[in-house]
Amino acid sequence: MKNYYKNILAAALIILSASCKKQLEIEPKQSISSDVALSTTADVQNALVGAYTVLATGDLYGTNLVFLPDIYASNSYLNWTGSFSTYRDISNKAIISTNGDVLRTWVSAYKAINVANTVLSATGVVSNAATKDIIEGKALFIRGIMHFELVRLYAQPFDATGTNTGLGVPIITKAVQLTSDIVTSVPRNTIAEVYTAVENDLKSSITKLSAVNEKYASMAFLARVYLQEGKYALARDLANDIITNSPYTLITNSMEAPFRTKNSSEGIFEIQQNEQSNAGSSNDGLATFYASYENSTGGNVGRGDANVNTTFYDSFEAGDKRQTDLIYTGTGAKTGLFTKKWYDYFGNIPVARITEQYLIRAECNFRLGTAIGATPASDINTLRGRAGLGTVVPTLAIILNEREKELDYEGFRLHDYKRTKRSLGAFAYNDPKLVFPIPDRELTANKALVQNPGY
Repeated sequence: MKNYYKNILAAALIILSASCKKQLEIEPKQSISSDVALSTTADVQNALVGAYTVLATGDLYGTNLVFLPDIYASNSYLNWTGSFSTYRDISNKAIISTNGDVLRTWVSAYKAINVANTVLSATGVVSNAATKDIIEGKALFIRGIMHFELVRLYAQPFDATGTNTGLGVPIITKAVQLTSDIVTSVPRNTIAEVYTAVENDLKSSITKLSAVNEKYASMAFLARVYLQEGKYALARDLANDIITNSPYTLITNSMEAPFRTKNSSEGIFEIQQNEQSNAGSSNDGLATFYASYENSTGGNVGRGDANVNTTFYDSFEAGDKRQTDLIYTGTGAKTGLFTKKWYDYFGNIPVARITEQYLIRAECNFRLGTAIGATPASDINTLRGRAGLGTVVPTLAIILNEREKELDYEGFRLHDYKRTKRSLGAFAYNDPKLVFPIPDRELTANKALVQNPGY
């Protein structure tokens, strides 16, 4: 049973072709039926833990889903000075369809979706209704956020004023558990269809997790989805609900605390890391690429491959603690300016913080001319106050600038510029070069996939 479960974790689904086929060929126990492999509540719960383990890898939130959107949006923001050609090509917008990081992010996102689908298909063995709801809610959360991350990277941005009939990514809701489950001809759904599926998964997740704090992670991501879609009233109301009713609060006495204190009061959803379980400290991991300093014993921490662009550094207001407290001069492998957010190989990774909800509420209230929960000025000046800055009368440009400063190097820049239709250097927000290619290996295995323009 355990060997079969390991095979489920390792198997990519439908469109993931080679990695899936190789694993099935290596592990002959794929012929064991899933109702034998996941036959108890404990089995299903362990499988769910496995899905979260996939999320924590360097392929996903352990590195790439945080790192890639920022290095991709590197103009006047983030400099890549490392030797890994895959990241260099992404930074330079010179990606080819065989790029290894484009491939592994796609593969592992669908791997996580497959494990979530496997869990959902096995919840019939869970007899306790409350336990079943929690398991299903968490699995739907994983499936929803993975489809969301995929469609944002591998398709054009959602356009609130458009039809969104362009190609998104395949929506997968059936688990690959046996060789006979593999389908090699699955087309890309439209962008609109993918966003609808993401919304439905997250809304269902919130309903099923209504009695536990985990629902706030689903709510935070759904608010992010609504903001991306320009559904400002829905995004505003969710953000206000989280700010008003959740246990999460802003930390006002330290800019570093959300990134140093595991499971801090700001961390709505965090990737858990420790010395035994982490994304990596040499070839993967956020601190690996972002950090450059000497530790207390004289050893270098980090490769220093991603440094803060001086143009962005100089764009902070004088006295802004987000500059003075969270950006430092490198003393390790490389010199230059570096973010202090990703400073510890083994620290947790806050993927969703309460800070973002204040920014969502402020932006949506401003766009709608409302003051649900608080005025835009109140929310923005709350964040500015803890950063050591004076009050302002917000405009949309000021709100977006505050968002950029609060959430810098947390994986938001590419997506924010696209949703607000701002250019990144010489690249328009909808330039084909700002969309990842469908990995070449997936096109070979799945003949129904269509490549993105320009690749």
